[in-house]
Formats: sequence, C-alpha cells, structure tokens
Amino acid sequence: MMIARPSNSIRSVNPWLGAVAGAALCVLAAAASAQEKSDPPVVPPDNGAHVAVTPRGTVELHVADLPLATVLQMLSLESKRNIVASPKVQGKVTANLYDVTFEEALQAVLAANNAGFRQAGNFIYVYTADELAELAAATGKQPFTRVFPLSYITAADAQSYITPLLGKDGTVAVSPQPTRGLQSQSAEAGGDANAARDFIVVTAPPENMREIERVLRETDVRPRQVLVEATILRAQLSDDNALGIDFSVVGGVDLEGMGAVSNGIRNVSLGNLPKDRFEKLNSVTSTDFTSNVPSGGVTIGIIKDKVGAFLRALEDVTDTSVLANPKILALNKQKGQVIVGRRDGYLTTTVTETQAVQTVQFLETGTQLIFRPFIADDGYVRVELHPEDSVGFVNAQGLPSEQTTEVTTNVIIRDGETILIGGLFRELTTDARSQIPGLGNIPGVGQLFRSNNDSSSREEVIILLTMHIVKDQTAYADASKQAYEDIERTRIGLRQGLMRHGRERLAQSNYQRAVQAADAGDLDRALWYTDMSIRCNSRHLSAIRLKEKILGKRAWEEDGAAARSFIHELIAKEKGYPLPMFDRPAPEVRSQSEPGASATGQSEPGAPATGQSEPRAEASGQSRR
Repeated sequence: MMIARPSNSIRSVNPWLGAVAGAALCVLAAAASAQEKSDPPVVPPDNGAHVAVTPRGTVELHVADLPLATVLQMLSLESKRNIVASPKVQGKVTANLYDVTFEEALQAVLAANNAGFRQAGNFIYVYTADELAELAAATGKQPFTRVFPLSYITAADAQSYITPLLGKDGTVAVSPQPTRGLQSQSAEAGGDANAARDFIVVTAPPENMREIERVLRETDVRPRQVLVEATILRAQLSDDNALGIDFSVVGGVDLEGMGAVSNGIRNVSLGNLPKDRFEKLNSVTSTDFTSNVPSGGVTIGIIKDKVGAFLRALEDVTDTSVLANPKILALNKQKGQVIVGRRDGYLTTTVTETQAVQTVQFLETGTQLIFRPFIADDGYVRVELHPEDSVGFVNAQGLPSEQTTEVTTNVIIRDGETILIGGLFRELTTDARSQIPGLGNIPGVGQLFRSNNDSSSREEVIILLTMHIVKDQTAYADASKQAYEDIERTRIGLRQGLMRHGRERLAQSNYQRAVQAADAGDLDRALWYTDMSIRCNSRHLSAIRLKEKILGKRAWEEDGAAARSFIHELIAKEKGYPLPMFDRPAPEVRSQSEPGASATGQSEPGAPATGQSEPRAEASGQSRR
C-alpha cells in the first residue's frame, strides 16, 4: 500500500497533533460504520422501492416484497407522521399505490398483513388484528359516568330500580329528596333546598349503562290521571199523624157557675166551685188528650152549658233530600281529598298526675271525598275511597255531635262507567196511644177516650261512583275552560241582578258605554262616560286605564314620602329605567347661566317658571283627537 508523503506545511506541525487528528478520523469512521449497521436505509438501493408524498398530501407508493416495518418507516419519514408499531406486527408488502391519502395507504399495507392502526393525538399506533380486538374489549368494559334527569319518578325510586343492574364496579348517586306534605308553618320555607329537577348520577360499564338507560326510559313516563265523581243521595220522608179529643162535663152546676174560661174556644179551664154548691151534688168528667197533639193542624171546639168538647188533629209530612256531588282529579296512586263543609272546634283535656293539658280539635262536617286510584292498562281502575256527607254541631258544653252518611270501600270500576257502591233503606213506624183504661178500647166510641200519635219514617241513602281516565289532555282542558266560562256567566248574571241604581251597576253600565263610544271613535263621549264610571267606583281599573289611553297621560300626585319609592328608584338607576316613576313629569331646572334666569334664580319676564316643565300636548287633551 502506498502512502502519500505529507507536504512541507504539515511537516512543521507538532507530531502529537497529527496523532490526535488521526485518532479522530478513526472514531468518525467507526461511528459512520455503526450507523450504517443500526439504521437501515430509507430506500433500499437494491429493490427500487419508492415512496413519495405530493404537495397535495397524497401518497404514491411502489414496493415489492419489502418488510412491513421498512414500509412503515418510509411512510413515517416521507409524511412526517409519528408511527409506532407493535413488536408483533410483521410481514411483507408488495403494492403499487397512486394518488391515495395517507390513511388509505396505511390501511392498505396493514390490511394485507392482518394488522390495523389506532390514532391517539399526534401518534399512530399499529397493532395486529388480535391486539386490536383485545384493546376494543378492554376499552368497552371501562366504567363511565352519566347523568340521567328524571321527570316523573323520584330519584330514590330510580335508585332502587337500577341498583341490581350496576355490576360490581357500578355506583349511583341521587339528588336530595324534596320535602313532602303541605303543612302550613312559618319556620320552614325551603331554605337552600334543591329546586332543580330530580336526577341520578350513574357510573357503570357500557353494557350495564345501556340496560340502565332502557329501564329508566320505560319507567320514567308521565303518570295518568283519573277524574272521580261521587254522588251521595240521602232522602228522608217522615209522616206523623196525631189525633186527640178532650171533653169536660160538669153536673149539678153549669160552666158559667164554675167560672170557666176559654181561650178562643180551643180549650176550657174550670174555675172554683161556688161555696153555696158544696152541700149539693156536683160532678165533673174531663179528659186531656189534645196536649199529646203537637201545635198546629186543626182544632174544633164546642161549649154549651155543662159540656165542653175539643178535637185537635195534625198530619205532619216532611220530605228531605240531600244531594252531594263532589269531583276531584288525581294522579295514579296519589291520594285525593276534597272537603266542602265546616270545621267546628272543641276542647279536649288530657289529665296526667302532674298537669292537665287542653288541646283544640275540630269536627269536620259537610261533604267529603277521600280516595286513592290505581289505574290499570286494561281500562279498569281499582280505587280506595271514602265518600261522606254529614252534619254536626258542638253543644254548649263543648261536646261534638255528628250525623253522617259515609262508606269506605275498595272497588274496581271500568273507565267511564257509573256504579252503585253503597246504599241503605231504613223504615221506622211508630203507633203511640194514650187512653183511659178500658174505655179507650171500646169500638167506635173508644176514640173519645184516647189520643193517637202515629209516625212513619223512611230513609234511603244511595252512593254512586263515576270514574274517568283522562286520555286527551286537550279535550279535558277545553271542557275545563267551558266550565270556567259558565262560572263567569253565573257571576255576571248575579251582578246584573243587583239594583240598577246601585253604584256598582252604574259603574259597570257607564264603562260599557265608554267602551262602545271609544270603538265608534267618539272620544269625548267615551271620556265623559269613563269619568262617570270612575266617580261611581274610584277603583275601577279598567275605566282608569281607558281614561289614560284616551288622554295619553296618567293621573299622578306626589305624596312626598321618602321611603315609598326608594327601592324602585335604586333599581331604575342601576337598570337605566326612566325616572320619575308612574309618568310623573320631571321638572326642568335651569341654571343661572342659562338664558332667561336671573342672578337670584328667578325667571326673567317671559320665561317659564323654574321647575315647571314645558306644556305637553297630551296635557290639554289634544293627543286624544
């Protein structure tokens, strides 16, 4: 081997520097050799492989029987993409691809070798098909969290439904329970209690979550409603017949001699026997049966010399009918109650060894209906109900007394039908007789020696129940609106029945004439009738609004109060609302430097007075023309 001789310039250099330079060259040569062995070339020089990326981002690829790892490396370098391959990804690639996207090229070379890729951020991870399946299975079993808003069922109920579906890794959290009941108390007003809709927070694997979603979707549905009407009819008929005959017969002396007196020939009262008649024979026979006959009816009296006879007869017929017809709308399985009546209070005393405590209780009387429906899907309704119609009072001693007609039952009714759920028929017959023993039993003439009081009482109670499941909310709303309009018609009819010269009737009639005149365009006449209506009723708001509309301004006055409009003025300043309130005109205060103002603050002649606003057109009533 021939070695070139160094030049003269090199000869003059220190021999140690030459040695160092030679060692460095050897190190660089060794490093280059190691690099060539560790990193394969991007394009192998011996197989003509070609990978290129066009300016449009498409890929052109030509390889033949090239290792898959090499092809992935070429795609990564040419496209500037971060590709990380699993050690199990192996194979050969032979392909010619023209003008395809990077994803299409990558999918093509991987699919031929039973592999695929997943992208996460800026990295592309290449796996075998088996590895991808394992990753998908592991990812699909990871729990995740979801919030389910609830509309009709409570969070506690939803929790009980889905707890068996959570699995071993599932959890559930529910919204706070709302306060139940409608008890009136000032100490409890809600505070910072949850005012949003109920919800439930579920953490579970995807398969469990899908089942939970299905269960909640099928259970959280709008509940149905039922309209219940109970008819309570109580009819009572009583028939009382009373007959009594009184007579008084004196002997030895006449009635006048006895000093008898009579009240309208309805009875006779004997006086004292004269003293000169005591030694002579005297007699009297008298009965008192008319006193058993209640007052009223007919009384026949005959008085003659020594005889006085009186007959009193009465027939009393009482026919009483009570009809109660309560109606109430309630949700399925919810208690409904309507009470139309009165509550009478009475004291109860509880005595212990140390003290006596008095409490106030109430006797509820009137018409009541308490029920709880259970709606089925076949058109039937099972209902627990308690209709009641009662009257009662509390006596002077504070003891309550009640007469009631009620029934408690649990029945099944088909939608839209009326059934009889209870009834009672009771008859009471009384034959009362007062008589003289023996004589009163004599046929015919026995009536002269007795009185009769016969009574017959019949009572009948019928309780009917009608059930209707509300299916069409629109139709039910229309029927309710019609009922409201009927109530308004009744109210108007009652008001029109008042005397025409009353202030209320005059205010209404004048307001109606004002509206008619305003519709016809006669604003002067409308304003006159409006003033007449307001004079009759100064709080007639409709008439006041109509007058403001006609005049184009609002009546106002300043009360001079400091606190009345304080909060409104504060809000107006923050929100930018116009001041003053209620259309009060703001005074236009001029400074002394403005024209028309003197040094003393007094207006110059011909200038408007300070604090007075310019006249407005509507103030003179011109706007209404």
